[in-house]
Amino acid sequence: MFLSAYLAIVLGQPVPEGFVPENTADKMSFRLVDSGKGTSFDWSDTEERVRGTVTPGRPAAGEEVTISVAVGSFSGAPYEGPVTLGLEEEGGGYRQLETVPGRTEEPRVWNATFVPPDSGAYTIEIAFRTSHQKSIKGKLDVGLARVSTTVALGLGLGAILAAIGYGLFILFVKKEGGASEASGPPPAA
Repeated sequence: MFLSAYLAIVLGQPVPEGFVPENTADKMSFRLVDSGKGTSFDWSDTEERVRGTVTPGRPAAGEEVTISVAVGSFSGAPYEGPVTLGLEEEGGGYRQLETVPGRTEEPRVWNATFVPPDSGAYTIEIAFRTSHQKSIKGKLDVGLARVSTTVALGLGLGAILAAIGYGLFILFVKKEGGASEASGPPPAA
């Protein structure tokens, strides 16, 4: 009886000013960090830690994006189960999931490769099961498709040749046009 009365008093109190409830959704997300060598992320809770990389560091539409993760356990045996890796376009039609089987040999790294069709914002999802199912997410920006080196060189050389040709055209047309105007008598007024 006494415990229930105490609980009623505590729960009946107003919320303290400035109190912000803890957002559990943020505990299930990670942030990508850009470095000179690529993009990486690090996430942990009280039981596991997930570290990963995204290569290339600045992905472009139509190029392969490889997501690599290592799942570690703070206590007990190392994690050896399957990991599901996914890439999904935010608000779009592209979604791909790949379940990578368990790893028993060192290093315990799970990899999956995706090809985002369009530029824009994508969500990376990593899911695995230890004591309970865990699913963490992060945001990835995919840039515009890159032009291949061969196409870029071809366009560059074409522009240079067009500029040279236009310059020669202007040079020779002015000489011919200037000579024909000067040889005739001036027009009558």
